[in-house]
Amino acid sequence: MDQGDFSRLAESMAEFVESKTSLVIGPIHRPPLFSKNQLAILIIAMLISAPFALRKVIAGETLLNDRKVWLVGAIFIYFFSVAGTMHNIIRKMPMFLADRNDPSKLIFFYQGSGMQLGAEGFAVGFLYTIVGLLLAFITHVLVKVRNANTQRVVMMVALFVSFWAVKKVVYLDNWKTGYGIHGYWPSSWN
Repeated sequence: MDQGDFSRLAESMAEFVESKTSLVIGPIHRPPLFSKNQLAILIIAMLISAPFALRKVIAGETLLNDRKVWLVGAIFIYFFSVAGTMHNIIRKMPMFLADRNDPSKLIFFYQGSGMQLGAEGFAVGFLYTIVGLLLAFITHVLVKVRNANTQRVVMMVALFVSFWAVKKVVYLDNWKTGYGIHGYWPSSWN
């Protein structure tokens, strides 16, 4: 038998021991997930809390009606989409690698376009999320500020941080792939 044929379940461990030795292992008894007392307490707690939960649902005070929950969920989905998390999950990419020259050091950014580590994706996703949140802040919150000077200062800071974040992403892409991304400026600007 191959060692990969066995999982960590008790039955497979017993089968492994029986196949490697001449010992006979009896039936494996498992207690139920919940005892009778635990089930009784759980049912009583559910019956007591049911009217309160029903009142919250009727009043529209559930988590599904909370705008903050939807905001956090949208940011979470945006971050995971721009971080390339599905690529990392499908291709089973590690978060980091051990350095071959010094195993005590970890590599978080892999140079070369053939592979992307999970930490790279999270770093780029974090930078893009900063830009997205700043853009959302500018378009939804900053326009409601009455003071024009405050709007200008916050806009300049947001633009500076956004350009810095995009510059870091472009620098990482240039370092990783070896190809230089550059803007097509008019020749008189050089």
